Order: sequence, then C-alpha cells, then structure tokens
Amino acid sequence: MKPMIARHLAAGLLAASLALGALVSPANALTDDEAGEVTRLLNELYPSAGSFAFDEEEADASYDRDQDQDRLIEKAGFDRDSWRRVLGETFRGYLALMPDDAFTGRFKQMTDRLKANTTLTPEQKQEMQAMVDEQWAEIATLREEGKEFADTVRRYADLLHVVMGEDAGN
Repeated sequence: MKPMIARHLAAGLLAASLALGALVSPANALTDDEAGEVTRLLNELYPSAGSFAFDEEEADASYDRDQDQDRLIEKAGFDRDSWRRVLGETFRGYLALMPDDAFTGRFKQMTDRLKANTTLTPEQKQEMQAMVDEQWAEIATLREEGKEFADTVRRYADLLHVVMGEDAGN
C-alpha cells in the first residue's frame, strides 16, 4: 500500500509544481505587444503633463484618471492589475536600458544639489541625504529587476525617453 501512496503523493507534487510553473512562466512576462501598448498609451496620456515617474500608486492613479476620461487603458485591453504589471515591467526595462554613467549621474546630480543647498542645516542635509540614498537603492533594485524586460522594451526606448522626461541621447 505504501508504494501506491508514494506514487499518488509524487503525482500530486508533480502536478502542483507544474501548476506553479505555469503561474511564473515566461508566458506571464512582458510581451512586445504589451510594451508597445504601454508606450503608445503613455505618449497619449502624458503629452503635456511633463515627465512620468512610476510607482504602483502612480499606476493606479493613471488608471483611475483614464477611467474618468476616455478609458484608453481599458480599451487597449488592460484592467487595473494588468496595467500595473505591464507599466511596472516596461518602466523597469527602461531603467535597465539606461547607460550606467547616465544612471549614476542622476544620483550624483541629486547629491551635489543637496550639498550645495544653503538653506538647509547640516542635520537637515544629512536627513535628506539618507532619504535620497534610500530612494536611490529602491530605484537601483527596480533597474536590476528590469534586466529581464530590457530586450522587450529596447525598441520603444526612444519613445519612452520623451514620456520619462529624458534626453534621447541618454
């Protein structure tokens, strides 16, 4: 009887692992069509709003604004969760494509501006620097995660530069 239980247990574990694999399979990764739609929508939704910065709150806010207006995101086939996912993956891929010197140059610019600020006390500068360091670490993590999506996003990088408020030469 024990061999039969072991076979059933093994079959159950195999089925469970295959099901779990389906949840995290490459089929759930950002597709070229999704990256293209996100890029198109961002350029349509943010033409005069200045640069776009991503976080989940902004993904939700942009979805809500669009729901109150033209529903372009929904018409493109995204619900709130899928919009948050594809927007996040596209943004991460975009960050991963930035040249190292341009990426680290941003951090240096922020730090240099903070050091040059004459209205803050040394204690305030120290607190602000700690916040900048923390945010920068989060952005660096997003950039590292974006390596998985960089090849998919690469062909849209020039269009994303505009929305992200970047110079296309970066």
